[in-house]
Amino acid sequence: MHLRCVGGFFVSQILIAAGMSLHEAEISKKQRIAGYLLSVLASLMIVGGGLAKVAGADPVVENMSRIPGFEDKLVMIGILEILLVALYWISKTSNLGFFLLASFTGGIIVAETVSGLFPVSGLLLSFLLYAGTVMRKPSLLKI
Repeated sequence: MHLRCVGGFFVSQILIAAGMSLHEAEISKKQRIAGYLLSVLASLMIVGGGLAKVAGADPVVENMSRIPGFEDKLVMIGILEILLVALYWISKTSNLGFFLLASFTGGIIVAETVSGLFPVSGLLLSFLLYAGTVMRKPSLLKI
């Protein structure tokens, strides 16, 4: 899977040439593509939520107001979501980003449960994140 960057460079080729990669070399092409698709979907969902929190979107403010003590922390949480996704997609920090995002999605599940909702979005994000990452980096299962 080639991801385009400004100037027509292929990000994956640049990372491989530099000895860095966001996936392991021994996985199949189908597994790599599926892993990237799931990872990108999870990332877009998290970044979208982060941007909505930073912008103070009404539905987000309303949902977060159900959780005691979170109303005034929306911007900080939104920035944190965006930073964690950035760590996840930088090859040198991708494992750290994965573990931090995994912890963060656990917090989403708790927050949704505390607010009286069934944690659908937290569980979905956790699944997409875990499945996408493990498909691209199966060695993480050995940790």
